[in-house]
Amino acid sequence: MNAIADQSIARSRPLVLGLGLTGASVAAWLARQDAHAIFADSREKPPQLQRVRELLPAAEVICGAIPDAVPADVTEVIVSPGLPMDLPVLLHARARNLPVRSDIDLFVSQCKGRVLGVTGSNGKSTVTSLTETMLKAAGVRAVAGGNIGTPALDLLNTDADVFVLELSSFQLERSDELPLHAAVVLNLSVDHIDHHGSFEEYSQAKARIYRHCGTAIVNRDASEVAAMVNLNSDKGAAQVGFGMGIPSSTDWGVIDADDGQWIARGTLAVMPVDALRIFGRHNIQNVLAAFALSDSLSADFDVPLDGLIAGAQIFSGLPHRMQLVASEAGMHWVDDSKATNEAASLASINAVEGRLILIVGGDAKGGELRELPQALAGRDVHVIAIGKDRELFAERLADVCDTRLADSMQAAVTQAAELVQGGGTVLLAPACSSLDMFRNYAERGDCFAAAVREVL
Repeated sequence: MNAIADQSIARSRPLVLGLGLTGASVAAWLARQDAHAIFADSREKPPQLQRVRELLPAAEVICGAIPDAVPADVTEVIVSPGLPMDLPVLLHARARNLPVRSDIDLFVSQCKGRVLGVTGSNGKSTVTSLTETMLKAAGVRAVAGGNIGTPALDLLNTDADVFVLELSSFQLERSDELPLHAAVVLNLSVDHIDHHGSFEEYSQAKARIYRHCGTAIVNRDASEVAAMVNLNSDKGAAQVGFGMGIPSSTDWGVIDADDGQWIARGTLAVMPVDALRIFGRHNIQNVLAAFALSDSLSADFDVPLDGLIAGAQIFSGLPHRMQLVASEAGMHWVDDSKATNEAASLASINAVEGRLILIVGGDAKGGELRELPQALAGRDVHVIAIGKDRELFAERLADVCDTRLADSMQAAVTQAAELVQGGGTVLLAPACSSLDMFRNYAERGDCFAAAVREVL
């Protein structure tokens, strides 16, 4: 950053809303600029309060409430993901014509490398991590972060040429136009309606990723995504498609050969599907998206296809995403705790063949679970529901399959152990948020795995 920019930041007085991981990353960034700031969080003891105070000892910190009005000397507002955009303080900021920015806005204003953006209702973290793995295997200095792992601003401290960002709908709705090298919306399903208010608002937030991107990566199997690209991307943006069918000359897809199915770019057979270590039809789509994203860099970097293939082959997936916990005597236990909405749960269910014992439940976040009955109808399946909305599952599946209720994860696993005798798959794919019973989906998955070890 030049001296003039340094002086500009030093004279600014930002109000930072939220003292979570994002707020701490903003504090670290402001500390490097010697900026003065005010921080505010509605929680009495925000998780990163101590870290923010260490980074900016002179900063004013307000805990327990977010002010309704912007203090008079504030020059901009930096807002963390998840906070409602209709907070009185944000309405006041707009009335004063103050910039309202996100950490992603700050990141792109300083980033010198190529940025790949990944969003969607499901598969974001897998595709982000997989793309990083593939690029590194191909010799590209790449790093991943954003909504997964390292906050975006903290990535500026890394020695990388390519930044792969997972971007949530929360981050996208409050960010300005993002000049991404390439961007993808993997899929769309009903999610976060409690925050966005409607599926249309949620979709519009996701669509922002395509504005001003150089290459729009498009899921050919999701017509709503294709329409989104045409309405939101710049006219000059290139488009590259991916999908489970036979691809066109510039797209990615799957073709049949004598020795099975192959991932292909146009007519070029790239690698056999059987060489992948991750499981399920939806993960094949994730691999296709990662190939398309990675290959979009080939005009600017040496990105050997053999390297990308090697990265795809070594990637074994992320914890709590179709993770095999145990397998013995024809009984398989699979943790997909990251399936926090109905669409993710359906993808997991469809990836499992044969007899199924399904553990679901938690906070459905306003979802109505209308598609689950159709997916389970006619299958050899038992369902065990836990958590806040367990009665909703019992109601929806009453005429479809045997559905039981359990008071805890341990009780659900104990019931599942009885049902799976003789063979089958016990799948934790909750279709719900975990926050009614657990700190996060990871703790829910760990609890499942611990309970499985106790019954085996």
